[in-house]
Amino acid sequence: MITIKHLYWIIPGIMVAFLSSFIFADLLDIPRDLYYLIYFVIILSFLIFYIRKTNLHLKKWFSRRLVWGIILGIIFAILMIQNVLSRPETAKLHGTALFWALVWRGLLYGTVDGLILTVFPWVVTWRAFRAEEKNFLHKIGIGLIAALFILAMTTLYHLGYRDFRSPKIIQANIGNTIMSVPTLLSANPIGTPIVHATLHITAVLHSPETDLFLPPHRPE
Repeated sequence: MITIKHLYWIIPGIMVAFLSSFIFADLLDIPRDLYYLIYFVIILSFLIFYIRKTNLHLKKWFSRRLVWGIILGIIFAILMIQNVLSRPETAKLHGTALFWALVWRGLLYGTVDGLILTVFPWVVTWRAFRAEEKNFLHKIGIGLIAALFILAMTTLYHLGYRDFRSPKIIQANIGNTIMSVPTLLSANPIGTPIVHATLHITAVLHSPETDLFLPPHRPE
């Protein structure tokens, strides 16, 4: 049985993600760290609203297969570290600027990205199709449907950034698809935010002026 009302959340979720990046990172062209603050507030407010409106029990969702979620998150985090380090270095940050960027652009930005781009569409899909009640093969099918919604979310969110309205959008989609694997395989939300945060932290350390990670990409 499909609980259709849960699927209704996908569209507003995608619109919130797209409009956040399009309005505040493109149209208004505000400073990067201020944009992140606005982005955090908008996305986390939306997620909290969803949690309360639909009576989502976070403890139950995070406790299921938690160990597998963490293990897969660490494995894919290592892959993302290697990916970032394989790319050219840029000018480095130092001192308090580095510490701030590690927390703000690395840990927080990466975690929020992981939550809205992957965890949210996965949770909505998993609940809509009542996947926990289904057999293994049905869960695989539901996971594939979730992957399609994740792809849609990732695409629309990145299209809000002007430089991703280009073939570069393909790299963003490939990257987030890979980073979504821990959550899709473990059926636990924790894995993907671990990977996202690790990628962002590594980018801050290795290439803070990257033109692929840590959007928006424009002069400060």
